[in-house]
Amino acid sequence: MAVTETPFIQARPYQAVSITHFCIDVLNSGRNLLIALIAIALGLTNAQVGITLLLYNVGASLSQPLFGWLADRIGPRWLVVGGMGWMTFFFTLAALAGDWLALAALTVAGIGSGMFHPAGTMVASLTSQTARSRATAVFFFAGQMGLFMGPIVAGLALDWHGRTGYILIPLTTLFAFAYGWLWLTNDHAGLHAEKTQRAQARTARVIQRRDWLRRGLPLVIIILSSSTVSIAAITFAPKLFTEAGYAQTHVGILSGMLMLGSALGGIVGGAWGDRIAGKWVIVTGMLGLIAPIYLYIPAAGLVQPALLLLAGFFVGMPHTILVLNVQSLFPGRRALASGLALGLMFAGGALGSYFLGLLADQIGLATALQYTAVLPIIAALTALVLPARP
Repeated sequence: MAVTETPFIQARPYQAVSITHFCIDVLNSGRNLLIALIAIALGLTNAQVGITLLLYNVGASLSQPLFGWLADRIGPRWLVVGGMGWMTFFFTLAALAGDWLALAALTVAGIGSGMFHPAGTMVASLTSQTARSRATAVFFFAGQMGLFMGPIVAGLALDWHGRTGYILIPLTTLFAFAYGWLWLTNDHAGLHAEKTQRAQARTARVIQRRDWLRRGLPLVIIILSSSTVSIAAITFAPKLFTEAGYAQTHVGILSGMLMLGSALGGIVGGAWGDRIAGKWVIVTGMLGLIAPIYLYIPAAGLVQPALLLLAGFFVGMPHTILVLNVQSLFPGRRALASGLALGLMFAGGALGSYFLGLLADQIGLATALQYTAVLPIIAALTALVLPARP
């Protein structure tokens, strides 16, 4: 008699990491409003603000492979709960402390994000064997919705009572901390199975090297291309719209459309990835991205937010598939692989955006952003060489 698997959404550990993901990304995206207030109070230059944000992203992205390696060995519980607790503490400090101490707290808070993401992704991807892509996609959807909601709730809190009003947000994340503490455990049988997989993988290194040539290098190209497109739009489109004279409320709505589209696209791509070969999800997403990412800049009226929603939808479609493909390259090292994939997305996209900024200084920001439409073409062509199944 076949055993029916419990729906992944009912699993308490899965709920814990998804709620935590939402809360962590609310803090991640809301921090820019706090930094803006502190920068004005301290009279910081744009370059100094940029260094602060860069250091935060370094902590949040480049630390992920290390924390992923650790999660594969000790289990995810302490990293998920610890990452949430770390961010709650430092964001509370940022709300209450003096300007310089608050700025330092916001800079080191990113380590908590790096601590959480590989371990949380590991739990999500192991929750269901029959709907692995969907389970992982819904987990990422929770984070995307946190990124979408972060600036909105931060703005409301800051308007209500200045910087001290922001404390309401880290205080609400205590629920995620408590839920994770209560329901997350280290699955020792699962850790033993991962250890066995690592041992088996060491006996097949020649096959792994061939697999890396066939899948590893193409995945790196696809991740760098797609993440540069999305992070460049997130970083520079608000500046472009502000320079064009758009009201800040309008700029916020347009930026939110990209994040909302990415969240929806991730859900569709994950569900689709359980039914067809993942490479075709990647190809479809990248080909669908070309037109809206090129046309949203000259567009006007309601067409512009619609195009940004579409651009976010298509760039978000392959997200889950890419992470699961990287995981398949590291048998028994699921958390490490998640950290490498997500770290490459964030750090690679930030580096690509830096070079785009240099190009924009030479040819203009609008033109440089339109040139990013070339990158999904490169990603789609590269995805064609991937095998049908990892």
